[in-house]
Amino acid sequence: MLPPPERSHWSIALGTQTGSRTRPRVFYGWVIVAVSSVVAFGAVTFFNPVLGVFFVPLSDEFGWSRGQVSLAVTIGSASGGLASPAIGWTLDRWGGRWVMVASTLTMGGALLLISGMTALWQFYLLYSLGRALAQGVINSATFVAVANWFVRRRPLAAGIVSGGQRAGLAAVPLLAAVVIEARGWRAGFVVLAAVVLVAGVVPPLLFMRRRPEDVGLLPDGDVREPGDDELPAAVDVDWSLRESARTPAYWLIGFAIALMMASAGSINLHQIPHMQQQGLSTTEAALVVAVFSLVGAGGGLIGGVVAARLTTCLTLAASLAAQAGGVLLLITVSGIPTALLFAVVYGVCLGTSTTLSQVIYADYFGRRSFGMIRGSFQPVQLVFNAAGPLVAGLWYERNGSYDAVFGFFVLLFVAAGLFVALAPVPRGRPAEGRTA
Repeated sequence: MLPPPERSHWSIALGTQTGSRTRPRVFYGWVIVAVSSVVAFGAVTFFNPVLGVFFVPLSDEFGWSRGQVSLAVTIGSASGGLASPAIGWTLDRWGGRWVMVASTLTMGGALLLISGMTALWQFYLLYSLGRALAQGVINSATFVAVANWFVRRRPLAAGIVSGGQRAGLAAVPLLAAVVIEARGWRAGFVVLAAVVLVAGVVPPLLFMRRRPEDVGLLPDGDVREPGDDELPAAVDVDWSLRESARTPAYWLIGFAIALMMASAGSINLHQIPHMQQQGLSTTEAALVVAVFSLVGAGGGLIGGVVAARLTTCLTLAASLAAQAGGVLLLITVSGIPTALLFAVVYGVCLGTSTTLSQVIYADYFGRRSFGMIRGSFQPVQLVFNAAGPLVAGLWYERNGSYDAVFGFFVLLFVAAGLFVALAPVPRGRPAEGRTA
């Protein structure tokens, strides 16, 4: 049972005194959401749509194939997956402030070094390092942070963070494309370094905190009157990693997210070269990605609102099924109108599924071990995320078209939706004396 909120310096600064407790004017969890959104914006510099902008320039200068470039994503995603369980434990125990700061400093340094690279091994070393930090560390840290501060409003809070990420995916590829056309690909990587350093260092250093209980608050901004015996409804039941791993939901959700990450990662990386093959210019293709990312930001918010009224499980399952339809539209792209239709449909669905997949474990198993539970399955999920783009790149080199491999990803999206829909909610309180 939690003690009554203390009069910490944060709660006093943000609240007004009411009797023997402090009622916050503005719940500090929304500050955590804002910081996480900014950090997520900067971390997209190592996401697949951004790298897709560099495919043609790198091929023109070095002769690297799409499969060779995609291998850097594979190495980085797999490395991030291997580190995820330890990162989850660290986030649960210490919070994300120093994890975010150290990771973004390293990512910025890696991008600056990439701008001066002359060999493929240098690209593999530096890009895979940044990719591992973006996927295995920053992506975990931002969503673990908001999951710890919210329960009832968790889908909405996650939707806002996902909106920051989607905004980054809208702005950064387009920015990179403009810089590449004006100053070349090396200048493009320098600009990416500036983006990640500005967004990812100072905000978490100043404002990130681990959990509301650490500063005398409760999740969702709830308060408890002195003498109350019951905790507010927002304080959820917490499962350990060992307990959660014994439930079907843990495995069904884990593999559903793995299939989603394999498919979405591949589409995100290869959509720009696919649209270029269909006749769109680099800037036009980057503009389509910007549109789908902006729509995705709205999709994340809409999905968060819908999930709060229905369930995260059903909303996620429906979005995954609809995402499959978006990929079918991508296969048929023949110009700007059909490309923009794809951007809207796929963007809304991707925004919703990305948002809800980040926090669904917390809805099922609580906050206390969320980082460990989420991180425990990430090695599998990020290996899938790493393999998908590589398979798509190799398929293209062999067949000269993405159509068949994109059709395969349609089936994976449908399967992922079925897995989520079949995941039963665990019943009852976990056993006493649990261990992580």
